[in-house]
Amino acid sequence: MGIFISLEIVFLAMLTYCLFQLPAGIFSIFYHYASGKSSSRKADGLSIYYILGVELFLSVIFLLLYLIFSYLFINIGPFTSTIFPWVLVGIFLALSIASFFFYFRKGAGTELFISRKLANRISANAKNVKTSSDALVLGFTASIPELIFTFPLFAATAIVLANTTEVPRPLFVLLYIVIAISPLFFYHHLFHTGHNLAEIQRSRVKNETFYRIAICIGFLLLALTMFNLGFYYG
Repeated sequence: MGIFISLEIVFLAMLTYCLFQLPAGIFSIFYHYASGKSSSRKADGLSIYYILGVELFLSVIFLLLYLIFSYLFINIGPFTSTIFPWVLVGIFLALSIASFFFYFRKGAGTELFISRKLANRISANAKNVKTSSDALVLGFTASIPELIFTFPLFAATAIVLANTTEVPRPLFVLLYIVIAISPLFFYHHLFHTGHNLAEIQRSRVKNETFYRIAICIGFLLLALTMFNLGFYYG
């Protein structure tokens, strides 16, 4: 696999992932209520465990996919490395359309594609975080509903890492995780610079169109890159 194609896939997957809103939205609700019930210092302590939970989830997904694809490439051979890019081309094209039309619900506000029952349950859990274990579990589970959109991003990155020796694998996994959680640090910074939950929500509403278009373009670029990768293998 060419080094430039590998880097392009990894960076596009990183940047597309950090545009998704659910973990950051949950974090803003959690931090708002945690700081309101106690002190900012206590909320900061809990936020570390929330972020750690998100990191743990990302690490588990990466490890599982990396092991699966490594096994397939070693034990089944070239067929797997040839077929997966073409499968992901179709998936990314479908997700580019789905993310534009369905990731955000129609109407004003920041409601995402998840059901209202699930959204209310997540919001209730975010509002009632009291211990570090609560925050850790909330962070770990925050990204699960978005896997319908983000799982192919993990898969594309895992395929690159499992099928090439031209990139430093641990470094790129670490970089992916750091970029993926960067919105959490950004929201944390907003709270510490005097912004409140209402202002953050208004900002998300204002930028909804940007997120729709940016995520759509990210998936389209990944489809094009995977298309090129398919020809590279072919």
